[in-house]
Amino acid sequence: MVMDNVKIFAAKYLLVAVILIWLYVWFRQPKDKRVRLMLATITAGIIALIISRIGSKLYYDPRPFVTQHVKPLISHPADNGFPSDHALLTSTLSAILYPFSKKWAAAAAALAVLVGIGRVTVHVHSPIDIIGAFAIGLVSAWLGWLVVSKYTARSGGVQKDAPQYKSKEQ
Repeated sequence: MVMDNVKIFAAKYLLVAVILIWLYVWFRQPKDKRVRLMLATITAGIIALIISRIGSKLYYDPRPFVTQHVKPLISHPADNGFPSDHALLTSTLSAILYPFSKKWAAAAAALAVLVGIGRVTVHVHSPIDIIGAFAIGLVSAWLGWLVVSKYTARSGGVQKDAPQYKSKEQ
């Protein structure tokens, strides 16, 4: 019973902690970096939404409680489980934080993994739903930063201390 409550908490409510971490990092930034973080987050969110909707049309994964005939620990419609919206949100926010605070991004990513595990253990998602959401989240965050970096570079808004993703070759 206690373990079920832990699973339910992770599956339903732990994503709030990731949002709070994002807000904490955002508030600690100077104004110019706050703007870039907000723009990158919005851009990544839009990209994640588009990719996830396309992915859900291309790949149908029935919920585990439907195929395995088990009772889910939380109520959920018996629709397509791919990709997990909870895992998508938490992974996108975690990845978008990386250029600003590796420490807080790692903490958010660890929580995102726990959210994903929670969604699987309450029987509303299969592992592929979580893995797909994490992949979409990472790609979306990268594309969001790429778009915002190009926009701010053209407008002269990039400053030498602006956080950016860099390849290992640089």
